[in-house]
Amino acid sequence: MDSVRFPSRVQKFVRAPPEWLYEMLSQFLGEAKEGAFRVNVGGRTGVTLRIRLMPEGDFSSLDLVFSYRGLMIVVLLAFIVVVGLCLLFFSAIPLAGLIIIPLVAYRAGLETGEFMREFNNILSSLEAEYARKSLMEDRIRWQMNPKDINDLYRRLREKHIKVWGNTFILEYKIGEYQRRGLTKDEAIRKIAEEEGIF
Repeated sequence: MDSVRFPSRVQKFVRAPPEWLYEMLSQFLGEAKEGAFRVNVGGRTGVTLRIRLMPEGDFSSLDLVFSYRGLMIVVLLAFIVVVGLCLLFFSAIPLAGLIIIPLVAYRAGLETGEFMREFNNILSSLEAEYARKSLMEDRIRWQMNPKDINDLYRRLREKHIKVWGNTFILEYKIGEYQRRGLTKDEAIRKIAEEEGIF
């Protein structure tokens, strides 16, 4: 069952540089204005979203700020219309029209939750796409400048034993990179570059 969500502010981190992510998000959300993307969530629900992209080193941070001003205006107008009808007809029967207020709010919450699920899927896909792109660039660079992997691995092991007393962290990093699609040799090469061993 879908849950109703009314977030006010959400922060997301994406493992991709901000310039690349901005270009990709522009394809989904349109051009940014005043340094932020503006999105109407769910069409006519009255919920708007401002997305600001900020650099975090080699990664990106997204600050999502939701505004429910439009929704509140719709709710207020519905309330005014129902009360006006009650006063106009000297009857309490139009008060039944107040049922529309929770229905509108419920729909807005569902639309917001659905938007966040779709947006999270888009961000995950973009992150995976950037990882594939980076891996391809790294593979080309590594082929153009081959290194002795056994020597790099030996030097990494020596460094980790000297610093940490064991190689558990090194083996963990190698395993993590292998789960991301790198071979063991590529993982060793990447870790060596990260740790300044050339």
